[in-house]
Amino acid sequence: MRRNRPATALALAALLLGPLAACDTAVPPTPTAPTATGPLKTIAPVILEGGAADIGIKWNWNLKPPLAAAEAVGWGETFYEVEWCALRDRPAAQRLAPVERILGMSQAMGYRLMLKIRVGNCQGGAEQLDPAEGTRKRPSTFPDDPAAYQQFVSNLVTRYRDRGVKIWAIENEVDASNFWSGTPDEYVELVALASQAIKAADPEASILDAGISSTGYGIELAGELLDAGQDQQALDLYTAWFARRHGGGSARFPAVESIGALKTLMADGRAQRVRAMVAANWRAVNAGGVTAYQLHFYENPDLLATLLTYVRSHLTVEIPIQGWEIGQAWPGPGYTTAAHGAETARLIGMLLRERVSPVVYLPLAFTPGGATKVEIFRGLVTPEGVDLPAGQVFDRYAAALRGSRELHGVTFAGGSGVVILGASESLAVVWPDSGTTLAVAGPGAISAGAPETTVPAGTATADPVLVPLAQTDLDAVLSALTTLVTSPVTRSV
Repeated sequence: MRRNRPATALALAALLLGPLAACDTAVPPTPTAPTATGPLKTIAPVILEGGAADIGIKWNWNLKPPLAAAEAVGWGETFYEVEWCALRDRPAAQRLAPVERILGMSQAMGYRLMLKIRVGNCQGGAEQLDPAEGTRKRPSTFPDDPAAYQQFVSNLVTRYRDRGVKIWAIENEVDASNFWSGTPDEYVELVALASQAIKAADPEASILDAGISSTGYGIELAGELLDAGQDQQALDLYTAWFARRHGGGSARFPAVESIGALKTLMADGRAQRVRAMVAANWRAVNAGGVTAYQLHFYENPDLLATLLTYVRSHLTVEIPIQGWEIGQAWPGPGYTTAAHGAETARLIGMLLRERVSPVVYLPLAFTPGGATKVEIFRGLVTPEGVDLPAGQVFDRYAAALRGSRELHGVTFAGGSGVVILGASESLAVVWPDSGTTLAVAGPGAISAGAPETTVPAGTATADPVLVPLAQTDLDAVLSALTTLVTSPVTRSV
């Protein structure tokens, strides 16, 4: 078990800015600090759906046309939130009717339901907007009756443990004020209360923390660099992390132009609260109450290696990582459906290669609102249910993973990828390093930016390509890929 944390400014810079072995460039521009020296230990995930890894989708049940796309995939995970305060005063016979409805519909469509248990606010506090789902929810507080809350959790797990619900999360994005209004210490205590009840009711259950928001990570990573005296690296990371949201005019934190402005922002109460809750989440996770770490990520995939390195360096318990909220926050004119498709191929592939499972994409589709509502989180299909390139890429991953035998990361000169071996066929997804192109020498490669298009032999592309293969032996697959990209393709260590 690793228990060493970076203690010096030099080590912290290496941690945050050094890419994982065989991963893409972490943060543009290239840092001047030394880079990390080799891969960190990866914990094997618990696979519940069969195959080499699980995958999933989160959708808004009120948006009907896209449901046909989810049903066509027909397997994997989805999740739903259960709010104690909203349910506890209902008549017993009706209390869990919403959960029963969602569970029945999910299972009818072939999905395993994961549940997030939130306290809510039993005093009836004001509802606030959840921008990822377009719905309004009450921020949670510490329960006014801890024993009653713990009994609720126990009853919930007991009721659903034999009906396929095996994965539970405690709260959601507690660094965001629209989800948690209690103190850091109260959250740590809550995780202990809930996890104790879950473990007693179902010793085989997977228990997860609340998950830190994707923007919260941007604040924390930049803050750690400032703490270590790596001021310019902190500004570079912050700028890269929020670039797409700032470009679309929809960001939780403002753009800054200087180190001084970043330091002022980090001294603000909102940023300080984020960092306090991130620290509390690490306390809760490393205390042993949870059995898996919940990852949320919506930014440029170039930043994913940095985030995974950060997460693994802060874990002092050996638990797997589950990607409950994975997607693309990309408002503004820079977005295109083709670029979204390409980045979805790389994002999912990088997570699978790093043994994150399940990988749950959010959202299936954007939920339209008033005329002023901005689309921030990009869907796999349109609100009308029309497939987008990202949806077609997701479908290919889901089809390959279902019943797959093995999953391997691969690397080659100037690029990397993932191979999913099946019983009768395989799928490889390969991509060039950031800022470079991939030379496709042979036939059979499909463009991730236009998944209905085959890439002609002799093409150089900056996008990932999907390669369906008849070979099911790893050595044969590596040989075929070597011919395709004209560079020796090897399995990542």
